Amino acid sequence: MEPSLRALGHVKIHSIIYTLKNWKKCFSRYDKLGLSLLIAGLILTSWQWTLAASKNSQFAPSYGGTFIEGVIGNDIEKIDLGHLVKSSLVKVDQNGELIGDMAEKWQISEDNLSYTFELKDKVSSSQIISTIDQNPTYFPKINPEFITESQVIFKLDEPDGDLLSKLTTPVFPNGPYKLDKKTKTEVRLKANREYFGQKPYISRVIFRLYANEDQLQNAARRGKISASLSLLEIPENWQSKKIVLNRKHFLFINSSKQNLKSIKVRESILAGEKPSQIEGLDVLEVNGVEHDLEYEQLKEKLISSGVKLNIRQVSMKDALIGDLPKRNYDILYILLNGEISQDPYEFYHSNKRSSDGQNFAEVANAALDTLTTKYRQTSDKAKREELMGEISKVVADEKISVEYRNLEIDYAVSPKIKGLSISEKTIGEVGRFDNLSNWYILEKRK
Repeated sequence: MEPSLRALGHVKIHSIIYTLKNWKKCFSRYDKLGLSLLIAGLILTSWQWTLAASKNSQFAPSYGGTFIEGVIGNDIEKIDLGHLVKSSLVKVDQNGELIGDMAEKWQISEDNLSYTFELKDKVSSSQIISTIDQNPTYFPKINPEFITESQVIFKLDEPDGDLLSKLTTPVFPNGPYKLDKKTKTEVRLKANREYFGQKPYISRVIFRLYANEDQLQNAARRGKISASLSLLEIPENWQSKKIVLNRKHFLFINSSKQNLKSIKVRESILAGEKPSQIEGLDVLEVNGVEHDLEYEQLKEKLISSGVKLNIRQVSMKDALIGDLPKRNYDILYILLNGEISQDPYEFYHSNKRSSDGQNFAEVANAALDTLTTKYRQTSDKAKREELMGEISKVVADEKISVEYRNLEIDYAVSPKIKGLSISEKTIGEVGRFDNLSNWYILEKRK
């Protein structure tokens, strides 16, 4: 009996199910071979299509992911979050040039006593003035005045050619991230929705403390952290960026000492030779145990030439209340960072001799007084470079100091972090995050 049209579908379905269950009986050897070749061809074609599509596809950064930096230490409060949670009026770009951060642009008056800043959207002059008023130690010589909510003017009592550089300090509480949670071993940050600048791709940033180098190294090998400044061995395939620290050593010869007043004597000492009238030298080493190779070689030469070196190592804290203001040394070898100004006026102007001044060489030179004053009063980059060249020449002729290279450190970053960009001109550890808004972990197909 012929099946009805209504039952035809059930017949076909049952036939297919029966065939699939008993395919070995239903198909001949040649049928099975043909079917296998057909299936293999379909799989190969699908794979080739997928491969071609992936090759031709373009990916773009996507929002999300967590960045974890491992830090050796036991005090979470010592972690400097810098530009992550705070902003500055001005910042340094990848080429080492000053550009606006919270400020869109600025104008400087002819007498260099007024700086007018036009602010970016979501930034108000009221906010800027309030922060400065609440933190007078940051910029003690600035008198901020309100113009409009988008414009503020800074007035100075005397010209300060370093003002724009000082304004790169992140002090205004409006960074790309904000504090989410803090424990004894971690600081957790989350993206700040109210940030005035580019929204960062990475949603969360974590700083995690480790007790020692072994624990940190193990965390890196296991992929528990994304980056660190403290790894002795960089894991395979990790990225490594050289960061120039905002720290370097200076050597000063105390020219106020009777036996060191002669330029020829100081010249001999800097050459590693023993002047006839010098039997020994009191050497004060301040702020750290990392020494420059050139300095170590100089000491070896002096000792070999017959000069007895009385080397004393003290902390910056102790030196500031004892040996430095009293100028209690013949030679000062000191590691300076952002906490102490490296303005040549501070180092070489005669007004800064003795007491709490930074003229550690106790030099009194009319040419240096004139040049360092002009340097401080101008903000023109080309003019400042010209003046610095002249200052360096006079200092070299006086044989009073040696400026060594900035210290460096390797920053190791996991290959999971993409878009990593740290300029060779970046100065300071916190500078590594200046371009963090462009880093990303996740991707999406365009």
